[in-house]
Amino acid sequence: MLRQLSLVLLCCAGLTACGESGGSAGSDIKLVGEWAKIGETDNYLYYDDPASIKKTDDTVVTLDLFDYKSAQTEGGSTPTLSKATEREYDCQNKKSQPLKSNWYSGQMGAGIVVRSAGTSNRWSAATLGTATGGLLKAACGNS
Repeated sequence: MLRQLSLVLLCCAGLTACGESGGSAGSDIKLVGEWAKIGETDNYLYYDDPASIKKTDDTVVTLDLFDYKSAQTEGGSTPTLSKATEREYDCQNKKSQPLKSNWYSGQMGAGIVVRSAGTSNRWSAATLGTATGGLLKAACGNS
């Protein structure tokens, strides 16, 4: 019995390790907070974790989650149902950039990490009326 249990645990560990592709750049994202729904599009609902907000003098970093209504193959061949991103905002200039992202096999960040990506170093406008604009408003408040 102990031998069978050891084998099962070893297989589970192997499957978890195999499920993480694209390196470990974004694998240290921790999904522990309460998600606050910010908005919805035809393709996904998007959330912010208010407990994850970290403010510095010039920027705000927070965690957001896109929960897809149907499986996506964005940037890879394995279908995903959600994506969590640690994102940095320049509140004054209304810009954002993703720092790291994890794509998950299940909704709301459940399941295994299918793919990860690290810093893009590419700021883009966070226009009001878009998902990123709504997330900027949640992160920055009235800044």
